Amino acid sequence: MRAPRLDTHHVDLAGFEAWLRGQLAGPAFSAVIVVVVQMIRALFQQNTELRARIQGRRVKPPSEVLDVVERQLSFAFAIPSNDVSTTASSEVTAASSTAADDDEATKKKRAKPRPRQPLPSHLAVIDVPNDVPADQRVCDRCDATMTTVARRCTSTFEMIPGRVVHHRRWDETVACPCCDRIVCAKAPPSVLDGGKLGPVLVTEALCNKVLNGMPIERQARDFQRQGVPIAASTLGRSVAAVLALLVPVAKRVLVHIKGCERVQLDATGLRVLDKKAATGVFRDTLWVLIGDRRWVYFEALESGDADAIEALLAGAEAESFQCDGTSTLNFVEKKWGRRRPGCHAHARRKLVEAARCGDLRAMEALRIYARLFAIEKRATQEGLSAEARQRRREEQSLPILHELRAWVLSLAPSAEPKSPLGQALTYLQRQWLRLSIFVFDGEAEITNNRSEREIRPWVSGQHAWLFVGDQTHAERWAAGFTLMQTALAHGVNPRAYLQAIIAKLIAGHSHTRLDELLPDAMLQAEPELADPLRAASPLADAPRAAA
Repeated sequence: MRAPRLDTHHVDLAGFEAWLRGQLAGPAFSAVIVVVVQMIRALFQQNTELRARIQGRRVKPPSEVLDVVERQLSFAFAIPSNDVSTTASSEVTAASSTAADDDEATKKKRAKPRPRQPLPSHLAVIDVPNDVPADQRVCDRCDATMTTVARRCTSTFEMIPGRVVHHRRWDETVACPCCDRIVCAKAPPSVLDGGKLGPVLVTEALCNKVLNGMPIERQARDFQRQGVPIAASTLGRSVAAVLALLVPVAKRVLVHIKGCERVQLDATGLRVLDKKAATGVFRDTLWVLIGDRRWVYFEALESGDADAIEALLAGAEAESFQCDGTSTLNFVEKKWGRRRPGCHAHARRKLVEAARCGDLRAMEALRIYARLFAIEKRATQEGLSAEARQRRREEQSLPILHELRAWVLSLAPSAEPKSPLGQALTYLQRQWLRLSIFVFDGEAEITNNRSEREIRPWVSGQHAWLFVGDQTHAERWAAGFTLMQTALAHGVNPRAYLQAIIAKLIAGHSHTRLDELLPDAMLQAEPELADPLRAASPLADAPRAAA
């Protein structure tokens, strides 16, 4: 019987089964083994091509850490490339041994218990006595009453559930007994004239949506379960009124960013309801701008082209605009003549995708990147200055970058252009000049991950609240995210900060002194607004390298 046809486009399993049964009856076992191996290789290559075809639609894996990728690939038994089978086997063996060593090291680290951190001193302390019952305080041997000799203290965190209270304000009116003069007490400022929601409640609803991604409608249901009749529409109008007050303050953040020396930026999609659209939903482009690592600004633009973002950045004084490889920002170099550092996280991510699709040749580049990012991690932990970081990069990172460049040039001619590895190599070649800028600039970051981390709360929250009502509300919510993320970047507690500035804005704070309401000025005027999480982790805001 003729051997079945084996290629990546057609695998005749029925014919293969019939041929295999016929061969097993004879002595040709070596031929059977050869054909079985060829069949496995053909199926693996076909599976690799299918995975590469749908890679843009599938959900990305939760981790791209090198040792995680190596452990996942340690079960691979064949690769489509004929010239790297020996290398693949050695890489798999090395990956397995590395994974085992890492597991042993992890077990040793976990064996040592960590000391418990002291409880924070600013929390209210409630002493709860736990006395011995009266029937057990009499000694059963001599009938004498026992006395207290010691008490052991056990500290725990506990929570008192939040309560919504009913405030009743009695506005006094006084009259003169001798004439008809009458004076009424002036009503304090409120979120909405005649509204029934207090500013603290509305601010908490705003913070819950921005910081925790909790939709307004879901918060209204929680209030209703507590017996508080707050409709979602009422809560939404009150939050919208507060956001309208924050828009002018957020615009001052953009002014500060335009005066910064370095700007990082990134974009994502934003769904906006629009009755005129064919599907009822219009897609905005949400940009995030980060100036000198301290100022964070969000802007929802109706257009995603280069003209819109160029108009937003008009007048910016920065010499460096760090972003990914999008062509939308080519005007930074072509029109403005400014520097545009690239993002090594995007380049590495494409190599991870190639490795997960079965091409183990990408693992060599991932190991090179691991050494490169390790240098950045040590520099961040040591708190090096920009000059010291630049010297270290020139001494240690530049040779590794040359090694990566040599790997790209050696593999580019043999990689298929449309394969995952081919696309990764194309990205590295096209972006190489931008990816090399960080070596000679100690202030530049090796990645643009900071921008992605700032966008993450918006994207994760959007999975819950799905869309915004219109373009006006998109701009208002962008202002809310701007002030909260800028507050976090300055080490300010965002909830306490918003409550403080909203109280000032409701009370009629002058719009000519809006800079006094920005997080840096508020922290200087009111040090109690400092973020406890930032104080506990000083490097929480420090630039981080990819793993």
